[in-house]
Amino acid sequence: MSYKVILLDFDDTIVDFHDAEIKAYAYLMDQYQVPKHLHNYEQFKAINQAHWEAFQRGELSREEVLSFRFIETFKHYNMSIDGKKADMTFREGLANAPIKLLEGVEDLLAYTQHQFVLAIVTNGVKETQHKRLNQMNIKSKMQHIFISDELGVQKPKVAFFDKVFNVMSEYTKKDFMIVGDSLTSDIQGGINAGIDTCWFNHRQLDNHSGIEPTYTITHIKELVEILKK
Repeated sequence: MSYKVILLDFDDTIVDFHDAEIKAYAYLMDQYQVPKHLHNYEQFKAINQAHWEAFQRGELSREEVLSFRFIETFKHYNMSIDGKKADMTFREGLANAPIKLLEGVEDLLAYTQHQFVLAIVTNGVKETQHKRLNQMNIKSKMQHIFISDELGVQKPKVAFFDKVFNVMSEYTKKDFMIVGDSLTSDIQGGINAGIDTCWFNHRQLDNHSGIEPTYTITHIKELVEILKK
């Protein structure tokens, strides 16, 4: 298959979101004066994931997710907080956390930027994502950047991808492939949109979702081999 457009997820596909989120969580806890021995990032991560999955199922609005995830988190510390303010604090920590590229990404971009149309497709708050993108020389390698907050719709909804296709209307769906770490967002989104998908499973998770990617890789260098075919 000869692709022309590679849609790249940003968080935990290009950059180590786990690392940035840990720093943002620590910043949030410090701002709310939660003692370090009570910090429980894994607990927050599970709460956060559950809320975003509820959003993808249409059970919560985006605004409810951004607020409720922190209300629920601080309940475990017997604290009643303003979820919106906590979200702003967390995103401040996330935006200022040093960006760390995942291993092999620089080589991937060096290989692909002159041979394919590259575009970032990311769910997130526009101010936060732009601040993070501006930390490194990634924008110059991308022909397009699509942020859900700017499009008004998130992956995996077809409407997100329809907006992407409208911008690159000279290409057909067979020209596209999406690469991402999330089965429910990136891969299901690509399937919904009718394009090929590549699950970047660098954390080597089990797939019990029933979602079947076109390709599965565990290191980004494997993507280069796929694109060379």
